[in-house]
Amino acid sequence: PDREGEAIGWQIKMRLFKDKNVLRVVFHEITPAAIKEAFSHPRDFDLKMIEAQASRRILDRIVGYFLSPLLWKKIVRGLSAGRVQSVALRLLVERERLINNFIPREYWEIEAELSKITENREQRTETFLAKLEKIEDKKVEIKNKSQADNIVLDLNNKPFIVSEIKKAERKRYPSPPFITSTMQQEAFNKLRFNAGKTMMIAQQLYEGIDIGEESPVGLITYMRTDSPNVAPEAIKGVRGLILKEFGKDYLPQEPNVYKLKKHAQAAHEAIRPSLISHSP
Repeated sequence: PDREGEAIGWQIKMRLFKDKNVLRVVFHEITPAAIKEAFSHPRDFDLKMIEAQASRRILDRIVGYFLSPLLWKKIVRGLSAGRVQSVALRLLVERERLINNFIPREYWEIEAELSKITENREQRTETFLAKLEKIEDKKVEIKNKSQADNIVLDLNNKPFIVSEIKKAERKRYPSPPFITSTMQQEAFNKLRFNAGKTMMIAQQLYEGIDIGEESPVGLITYMRTDSPNVAPEAIKGVRGLILKEFGKDYLPQEPNVYKLKKHAQAAHEAIRPSLISHSP
């Protein structure tokens, strides 16, 4: 259901069925209901998506024709370089060079353990740590131990005044639905899976698993995506499940909506269970 799929379908149409009325059918999950729904709403091919795919292929060649011969010379013949990993590798190398060229500079911090003055000065209240930020409204830069010691001596006999207390209420929101990168991160954090293993398992879940039904069932939506958007029918299904299993106190009045990252392609929806009726 992306630019590449659009271009492949269009190429087949132009070469094999040029004089026939061929339409495009798109589905985002491999389930009988999703496929039947897709075939009930076919559409014309989107030339903008086809041209976007052609642009991607051109970029691959612009990058690849320069870089691939270098790989053949330095590593092994037959390797190819593309528009994505090549640029990512360049960014990593530049960052590594910055790290290697970094010149460390000594700096010091001063903290004071403070407590409130009570009527009975012997009685101590709960203490808290305060970090020295400014001296006479000027930001502090302490470059060595002797400078730090002099400041501490100067502060020893001076009163500390709390000039302002800020109180704020913070709300915690659920994490966004999985995209490829967050799924890989969570699989590593929780299960110590590397990215390759995570994607291999996700591919199997997407293509179909035997769960005792007539044929294998695709259990998740497409696992290569950068969009947190979820299909309306899936939101409707999960809201019904929350209401049934947990009650209305746990159901927001409106579904949560998550913003796309600035340069997200959003060719696919988020990674989610394709069938909410199947529990883990």
